[in-house]
Amino acid sequence: MNEDPELLATITATTKTTLDDDLNTAVRAAELVAQCDGRRGVLVTRVDYASFTVELSPDVPYGFTYEKQRF
Repeated sequence: MNEDPELLATITATTKTTLDDDLNTAVRAAELVAQCDGRRGVLVTRVDYASFTVELSPDVPYGFTYEKQRF
């Protein structure tokens, strides 16, 4: 059983609208994958001003989405 975080998307955008749309789409897709997984939640990490990663993480309880900042 793999308990490492699973990177699902890296989002980088030049406009707020694009960033919001892309990030929301990636989070919704991650939630669907998490439902099939049933063990990990979604972790959204702000890497810098315009970049985020979206992953499934064993550190996030199933059914939850956590956010953190790397910088």
